[in-house]
Amino acid sequence: MINEYKYESKMKLELDGGMDGDKQITKSKTYGNIKPDTDNEKFYQVAGSISGLQSLPVLKVKRIEEIELEEEE
Repeated sequence: MINEYKYESKMKLELDGGMDGDKQITKSKTYGNIKPDTDNEKFYQVAGSISGLQSLPVLKVKRIEEIELEEEE
């Protein structure tokens, strides 16, 4: 049996860096040390608050989970 341990979440904001011809340029900022048990509603609310502080428009909000897998003996 494999056990999983969530030990950190990260928030990644993908930002609109404009266009290069017909290609979208994206930039990103990642924020770490988010408690893994934070529910998605609160996570998104915080992302909205941080978005207001960015100089570029936010295209996407992503949640990155870091999970350690360990085999049970």
